[in-house]
Amino acid sequence: MMLKIRAGGNVRSASLESGSMLLLSRTIHFNAAHRLFRRDRSDEWNRQTYGAASNLAGYGHNYALEVSVAGEPDPENGMVINLHDLDRVLKEEVDRPLDHRNLNEEIPEFQDTIPTAENLARWIWDHVAARLAREAWPCRLAALTLTLTPGFRVELKD
Repeated sequence: MMLKIRAGGNVRSASLESGSMLLLSRTIHFNAAHRLFRRDRSDEWNRQTYGAASNLAGYGHNYALEVSVAGEPDPENGMVINLHDLDRVLKEEVDRPLDHRNLNEEIPEFQDTIPTAENLARWIWDHVAARLAREAWPCRLAALTLTLTPGFRVELKD
C-alpha cells in the first residue's frame, strides 16, 4: 500500500501497514527558456534532431514540478516534513535559480549539457535530494514529475 498526501487537501490520520511507504507531495511552478542544440554539430543536424527547439532564439515553458518525499511521520508533530521547510528548499534549490532564466546561458551545468526535459529533471533531483540530505530530515526524495505541457512530462522515482 502506498499513501500519497497532497498539500492543500483534507488529510486523515494515516495508518500504514508494514512495508508501506508514505509520500508527501508538493507542486510548484516556474518559467524558463532554453534552446536544444549541440555546439559540436551543424545547424542542419540540430534542426533534424531537435526541430523548432533548436531555433537560435530559443523558447520557453511554464513548468509544473511535483516533488514527493518519503518518510515516517514524526511522532511529536505528525509530519514527514514541515511544508514550510519543503517550500523553502524548493524556493532556494529550484525556483530561485531557474525561474525566468535562460537555462543555456544562466545555469552553468547547461552550458555544456543540453537542457532537455530529462536533463533538467535530473538537475532538479540532484539539487533537491542533496539539500534534503544536508538538512538531515528523516525523509528522502522519492519521486519527481516535471510537466512541460499537458501532454508531456518527465518522471523520476527512487
